[in-house]
Amino acid sequence: MEKIIKNTTSEKQAIEDRIFWKNQTPEYRLDALEQLRLEAGNFLYAYPARLQRTISVTRRKRH
Repeated sequence: MEKIIKNTTSEKQAIEDRIFWKNQTPEYRLDALEQLRLEAGNFLYAYPARLQRTISVTRRKRH
């Protein structure tokens, strides 16, 4: 597999993205959109919104 490093700007990338998606079939675009929707739903609802906090209380003997 050949690795290619490409230097681009966000404006160029946006143009390339539009060209890519315009060349795809409507079915492919809908499938990609559905995949993004499922991933967003998993992120929002399946994963906890924040880290769970755990507290341990240790009592020490007084001298």
